[in-house]
Amino acid sequence: MKWLALVLVMPVAGFAQTFGAPPVVEMDGMTFAATETDSCINDQVTKGPGGLVTRAARACIGYSARVCTAGPVACAAGEKAYWDWRIAKNYTGLQAWVADRAEDDTDDLRASVSNPAAATANVVLECALRVGQTETTTADADKATCEMRETALIALELEFTVREACAGAEGGAFAQFCGKTDG
Repeated sequence: MKWLALVLVMPVAGFAQTFGAPPVVEMDGMTFAATETDSCINDQVTKGPGGLVTRAARACIGYSARVCTAGPVACAAGEKAYWDWRIAKNYTGLQAWVADRAEDDTDDLRASVSNPAAATANVVLECALRVGQTETTTADADKATCEMRETALIALELEFTVREACAGAEGGAFAQFCGKTDG
């Protein structure tokens, strides 16, 4: 019984780190903030890292784009910017994790976490190939939606991994990123 109580308390204590309010994006005369998606994902985060790789977390993808009143391409691009932001926030954690490592084993690691855009480098190509096969009249909207969804899936998987690592963070820059304080 003590083991069960410990498991129920650990996710709350281990995941104090938050990213703050989602960014406001200005594009094509539209102001967009993915507040609906952010709220949905943050609800999943409260369930621990595993909450980010559930069907419920995947269902959060597109919430803000669906309630957006601009065109479908702009709305999908606005929410994609949110997922890019979330990836960049997690890369900050990865960079802190690398900074805490011994100097002799970090050259390759530093290079791999220096550019958050590298995580989604193939998304545009993948979606162009996928949507290009159908040549529908909604191809631009389909590509934008595909890019948003693929970026979101990458963001969720990355955040799952980073938050799992946060559970074992003890001291240093990574522990601070994870919201753990000394004391």
